[in-house]
Amino acid sequence: MIRKTKNSLIACCVLLMLAACTSQSGNQKSEDRKVKLVYTDWSEAVALTNLAKILLEEQMDIEVQAKLTDVEEAYAEVASGKSDVFADAWLPETHRSYLETYTGKIEMLSIIYPHARTGLVVPDYSQYQSINDLKGSDVPIIGIDAGAGIMAQARQAIEQYELEGIQLKDLSEQEMTDQFSDAFKRREEIVITGWEPHWLFDRFEVRFLNDPRSVFGIQENIYAIGTSGLEERLPHVVRFFERMQLSEQQINSLIYYMNSEADPEDGVREWMHKNEYIVNQWVKDLKPERKKIM
Repeated sequence: MIRKTKNSLIACCVLLMLAACTSQSGNQKSEDRKVKLVYTDWSEAVALTNLAKILLEEQMDIEVQAKLTDVEEAYAEVASGKSDVFADAWLPETHRSYLETYTGKIEMLSIIYPHARTGLVVPDYSQYQSINDLKGSDVPIIGIDAGAGIMAQARQAIEQYELEGIQLKDLSEQEMTDQFSDAFKRREEIVITGWEPHWLFDRFEVRFLNDPRSVFGIQENIYAIGTSGLEERLPHVVRFFERMQLSEQQINSLIYYMNSEADPEDGVREWMHKNEYIVNQWVKDLKPERKKIM
């Protein structure tokens, strides 16, 4: 009788332990192993998102869904919780209107890069030194997609600097850089809506036009922003983005390597190989524990 009771207790303990392990494993899988990233078709956004995706999946064993969209929808996705993180938020100026639209629904996770800048960009050989110099010019401003924050700033610059007659073209980033490359080879005048970091600043001798009215602001930060409550739901993901900080050289070289390959992911992996120590610091202590064999 005593032996049967003892055996029953042992069996119950085993069942309880198995149930606890199953429950813990299930919670971990649903709570801490899936994240949705949203990004735009801009060089730094593609580079940063690919970098985060690779590290989250391969180093932290987190399933990543990455969705490409425009910037307005990126903020809407994060605010509504349809996506968890957008890693290319230009603040406090360029994307201010989007952030203000969703006050209280978006959290600032970290500053990925602190020395970003936007403005009108010309080749170094250009006769233009200031946005004021464009008055009376027939050279159009070559921009990106119409909903981008920098395009709103460009429209504001046209108004504030009284550049009547200046045409603002909304193209894709690829079309814009193609036109700039062609004009540079011909040493022709061209004005684009530019931003740094960007691979154009590594490949060509370019500069920002002086902006005495500060329409574009002086300095921006590139933030990773997250949906409200992300800290409680995905604390390891939040820790990762808090650590994901790059210097000017690091982010410019990341974008350069990405654009030098047909597959952006191949370029990002090459950059990771050359910066192994840096990325290892980002995921340190965030990797999943190995399963214990009982």
